[in-house]
Amino acid sequence: MSIVSEPTIGQGERTSFDQLAIPLDLGTIWYEPAIESVKKLAYAVEDESGWLVGDPADGMVHPHFLSAYMWWPSGFYHREPWARGLFATFHERYPWLVGRPFLHAKTRGRFHAAFRAGTRIRADVAVIEKYRRRSRDFIVMRARFHDAGERLLAEYDHTVAIRSDPVERPAERGSKPAEHAGAAPAPGRPLPQRRIEMSLEKSRLFTLPTENYHTHDAAAQAMSLRVAVPAAMMSFGYLSKHCRDFFGPAWTGSGDLDVVFTRMLARDDVLTVHGSVRGTRSTAQGVRTEIDVGIRNARGEAVAVAVASALTAQQRTA
Repeated sequence: MSIVSEPTIGQGERTSFDQLAIPLDLGTIWYEPAIESVKKLAYAVEDESGWLVGDPADGMVHPHFLSAYMWWPSGFYHREPWARGLFATFHERYPWLVGRPFLHAKTRGRFHAAFRAGTRIRADVAVIEKYRRRSRDFIVMRARFHDAGERLLAEYDHTVAIRSDPVERPAERGSKPAEHAGAAPAPGRPLPQRRIEMSLEKSRLFTLPTENYHTHDAAAQAMSLRVAVPAAMMSFGYLSKHCRDFFGPAWTGSGDLDVVFTRMLARDDVLTVHGSVRGTRSTAQGVRTEIDVGIRNARGEAVAVAVASALTAQQRTA
């Protein structure tokens, strides 16, 4: 394993958060997603599609799966020896800027194309934004995934509070996902709701073989948490399935899911995934339908809020 030297701005001086240059290129990572890893993570969030698109025999994977590389190798039984997690590319280079626990606050995924399991995928990684809010330091990491033929598969923006309070609090109490131009929130047709009973077994299926506060109560309690805390990306998976059920095939090639994780999950939560139609707007590619989606726990508290959209009518060309 190579050792990354500490970047400095002067003789013996470490880069501070304020001095961190943005945009910050973190390089390229190659992956070869195994079909077993894809299905394992999908089944953990009760998605019987296995995150496959079309004929399962073809092994074509929805680009939603690529969100899991943020925290690689967590959840992966098949681990490419050359791969690294997206956040690890920053953490390994600037360990002194990262406190524990760090908090996954937001994720936005933009989907462009499915890919075949087992093929090489390239991720170009950079920090595109930093900010300080409520005594926390945040970075926004962007990963653009391409296949070997340079076809764009997905783009992800992951926001992480790299220094957080030792006891969990909502990342942004009362915050909302980024607004999409041309559409104002308004009551609309409700989507069918879905009830999910969380469990330690589901959290372990998603995270193992990595063992941490997602998989063991004792590890969570050492961080002043009540019980094990399922990964935020499980919420992302539940919401993506809700969107896929609504949009159908359009979700694979034009889906856009912008999620704020407002509260940590608990392994004994009972969750409700809900949503409603927000409206439509015209774009250069065609008509895009937008929906509001979210997850709340049994106490009625929001654990994730999101805006999602996909093309529902293509722009005609002359």
